[in-house]
Amino acid sequence: MDSKSIFDRRLIHAFLGLSALGAVLLALALLLAKSAFADEGHDFVGYQKCKTCHQKEAIGNQFGVWLESRHAKAYETLGTEKAKKWGAEAGVDNPQTDDRCIKCHSTAHGVPNERVSNKFDRTAGVQCESCHGAGKDYRKKKIMMDREKAIAKGLIIPTAELCTGCHNDESPAWDEKAYTLADGSTSGFDFEQAVKKIAHPIPEGYDPAATGEAD
Repeated sequence: MDSKSIFDRRLIHAFLGLSALGAVLLALALLLAKSAFADEGHDFVGYQKCKTCHQKEAIGNQFGVWLESRHAKAYETLGTEKAKKWGAEAGVDNPQTDDRCIKCHSTAHGVPNERVSNKFDRTAGVQCESCHGAGKDYRKKKIMMDREKAIAKGLIIPTAELCTGCHNDESPAWDEKAYTLADGSTSGFDFEQAVKKIAHPIPEGYDPAATGEAD
């Protein structure tokens, strides 16, 4: 066997060895990535857990405010004739199952089932956790009584940037003149005015330590 043949065989063996090692490393990387993804972020519990405390008048009945809002009916609206018409124009067969629609009309879209409570209702529209973050780790009273601790556990304080993730011109319902600004100009969305429409504050003087909310 000449030296060239020996070199070629060694090269092939080296390549195969690297390929096998690469396959092992790739498999390990995928396994780690899957584990990391499963553990990423906080878990979703659903509005049913939130309303345990937030349906009480003493704290402001935030649940009642949400229940009467368009957010609560966001998934339902995807089943209307108007939504179906807009969907058909965009090549959407069923707005209630198409990612382009339900990503903003439902809560926890795209989140794996292991990070969602088995009682979680994905058809209940834009729930509390869409705006305030997945609540399993901050929902208890002893955490919620400490704002900084709650934020560290996943509580989100909504911002304009968060809202415009859905309230933008990708929506067929977008109206670029929906809001009149202080300078007389118009905009499709204005955070300051929008939050007033869904305001659900905790009453001034409310003392969570003096009440018997569930923890």
